[in-house]
Amino acid sequence: MRMRLCLVAFILVNTLVLSWHISLFAQEPTYLIPVEMKGQTVRGAAAISMHGSDGSIGINGKVIETGYKVEVVVPGSPAANAGVLVGDTILSLDGTSLKGIETWEALKPIAQKKEGETVSLTINRNGEVKTINVAAALRKNVWANDAGTQQEMKQPPAISQFIFGGSAAISARLVQTEQRPSNVFLWVFFYSKDAPPFTADDLKFFVLDGTNQQLRHVSIDEIRYGIQLEAARNWKGGNYPPPPPPSPQRQYTISGMDNGNYTITNLGGGMASVSGTSSSTYTVTQQPDYSQLGYSLGLAIRQYRDNKSNQKLVEQAKEAIASWEGPYFKSQGPIVAGENRGGGIMYWTGSNQRPQPPYRVVLFLTDPRNQKEEHVTFAFGSGAEKIKEEMAHQVEAASTQSRPQSFLTNGDVVGMVKAGLSTDIIIAKIKATPCSFETNPTTLKELKDAGVPDSVILSMVQAPKN
Repeated sequence: MRMRLCLVAFILVNTLVLSWHISLFAQEPTYLIPVEMKGQTVRGAAAISMHGSDGSIGINGKVIETGYKVEVVVPGSPAANAGVLVGDTILSLDGTSLKGIETWEALKPIAQKKEGETVSLTINRNGEVKTINVAAALRKNVWANDAGTQQEMKQPPAISQFIFGGSAAISARLVQTEQRPSNVFLWVFFYSKDAPPFTADDLKFFVLDGTNQQLRHVSIDEIRYGIQLEAARNWKGGNYPPPPPPSPQRQYTISGMDNGNYTITNLGGGMASVSGTSSSTYTVTQQPDYSQLGYSLGLAIRQYRDNKSNQKLVEQAKEAIASWEGPYFKSQGPIVAGENRGGGIMYWTGSNQRPQPPYRVVLFLTDPRNQKEEHVTFAFGSGAEKIKEEMAHQVEAASTQSRPQSFLTNGDVVGMVKAGLSTDIIIAKIKATPCSFETNPTTLKELKDAGVPDSVILSMVQAPKN
C-alpha cells in the first residue's frame, strides 16, 4: 500500500509542480459543452445560441406556495409594458395553475410560444386578482439590454439547476487543459436565495469519464504538499526539512450508475504518510593549486548563489500555493441564505492516461429542510446526449414502477356488464389484467343478482388472487 501511495505522490508532484507559474486560472482551458436534462438550464454564451429563439416575456422569479412570485421584470419587456410588477404572484398561466409546480417548469409554456403569441397571466397583487395578457417575444431580444444577460453572454458554457425547492441553485463547468492532460477541473458555483444553511461536501462530488471510471479527487492539501515537497527536493547547499504529509482524507466511491440510483461508499482515510528528504548537499574539495583566498572567494560565491536560489525557490513555492488556494473550492462552513460560493476542484485519472468524454458529474447534497441526501447529475462533452437519453429512460422507468398498480375489481366487472359489453370481451379483460376479486359465497350471490353471467363469474373465481 505504501509503495502505491508513494507513486501517487510522485506523479502528483510531477503533474502539479513542473510549471509552478501556471496557476489554476492561468491555464488555457477547453470548456466541455453540457447538455440540458430535466430541470436544467444551459448558461453562458451557449444559452443564447441554444435558446435565443425561445419565447419570453421578460420575467424571472420562483415558485412559492400559491404560485410563481415575480422577482425580476426586465425594463421595456413585454411583461413590463403590460403592467406586470415585481412582487406579483402568477396564480395561473393560460388557465393552468402554477401551484405546486417546480420552479424550472413554471415558465416553460412561455418558452414554447412563438413571437407575437399571447399568454394570459392570472396574478395576485396585494390580494387583488386580475388577468393580464402579454404578447411573447424572442428571448434574445427581450433580454438583450439586460446587464446580467450581457455579462453572461461573455461567460463560458455552464449548466445550472435549482435545488431545495428553488431556494438555491447550483451551476457547474467542466474544463480540460493541455498542460495537465490527465486531469479535469470541475468548477461549481452555489447561489443561495433564502435556503436554510446547507453544506456542500466536495468529497461527495464525483466525476466519471466515458467508461464510468471514477476520477480521483485531488485535495488542496495534496497540491500544497506536492509543491512543498518539490521545493525540498530542489534545495541547494544543505537539507531543507520536508513538509509534513497531508492529513488522511475521507474517500468515497460511487456505484449504481446504470439504473439512475447512485450509492456512495465511504472508504475512510485514503492517504498514508509519504516522506522525502533532500540529499543535495554541496561539497567543495580544496585543490592543491588554489590559494586560500581563491578557495574562500569561490566558496562564498557559491554559497551566495545557493542562498539566492533557495530564496527564489521559497518565493515561487509560496506563489504557486497561493495561486491554487485562492480559486480552489472551499467546503468548510455552511452556505447561508444570500451567499454565493464557488471554486474549482481537480480530478485525476490516477496515471498519465487522458480521460475521455462523455463525462457524468454527480453531486450529493443534503437538503437542509429534511436532512435527506439527494443527487444532481450533469452531463458534459461529446456523446453527452447518450447520458441524457439514459437518464430520461431511467426517470421514466422509475416513474412507471412508482405508479400504483391498477387491479380489476368486482365493481369493474359489474360496470362492464351494465355497459353492455359481451361476455367474451369481459373474460378477455379478466385474463389480461391483474385482478383483485372477492369470491366468497356472499359476493358471488351479489354478482349473480347484478346480472353477471356464470361464465364471467367462473373466470373471476379462476383468476389468480393478487
